[in-house]
This record gives sequence, structure tokens and C-alpha cells, in this order.
Amino acid sequence: MSKSRITKITYAQDLPAESAVWIQKLMTKLLLNELDIDFSVKTKLLESADRRFRLKGGL
Repeated sequence: MSKSRITKITYAQDLPAESAVWIQKLMTKLLLNELDIDFSVKTKLLESADRRFRLKGGL
């Protein structure tokens, strides 16, 4: 069993768009790291998630 990590995440109100992108990417990566799939598949899923986020009005 891997050791759990505790991370503090803060949201910058003066940079809401950048904070939203950072939090979205962090959560996506954390979830994908829990899946037992090939690295190349994880990369494609991360790229797809990033494209969808940007099309919905992200940066």
C-alpha cells in the first residue's frame, strides 16, 4: 500500500482562470494516477481532458 500524501490547495481570487486550470489538471492527474493503465493511455486522456476544458471556456 502506498503512503498517502496531504496537499494544501489554495485558490487565488485575483487569478481565477489560472487557478481553475491548475486545479482541474491536478484533479485529473490524481484520478488517472489511481488507474492501472498504460502511460500512453494516461497521456491521451490528459490531453483530451485539457482540450475539453479549453473548449468550455478555460484558458
